[in-house]
Amino acid sequence: MESLKLFLKENKIKRENVFYRATSSLLDENGEALLWEIRHVSTSEDERIREDCIKEAGRGGRLDFSLYVKKLAAASVVTPCLYNAELQDSYGVKTPEALLCALIDDPGEYQEFVRFAQKTQGFDVSMEERVERAKNS
Repeated sequence: MESLKLFLKENKIKRENVFYRATSSLLDENGEALLWEIRHVSTSEDERIREDCIKEAGRGGRLDFSLYVKKLAAASVVTPCLYNAELQDSYGVKTPEALLCALIDDPGEYQEFVRFAQKTQGFDVSMEERVERAKNS
């Protein structure tokens, strides 16, 4: 039973937040791209996000993959706060996901950020690639 103690919460390694330069279009006073703080999303949070992205169509519905990736990426962001009303108003949007797309409005940078966010969540291969592999199997 000694090994049971190893599974207790106090022995679990806490995942630290990481930093990422998400876009070259937002710069600090020295002309450097701003660092964004990215956090690990828990399995429970991921399940809620996934459930929010199920579209009812036929048996059991289907996952709106694009919406899921967008919501997961937005949930990962600590800084800037995508829930900040003043920041949302500045870009004329009303959701964290829409603000994320407005802040990273270059498609290439956005895709790179999404890949980084997915990797931070433990997805070494992007979910999009997994879906494509499954379709081609």
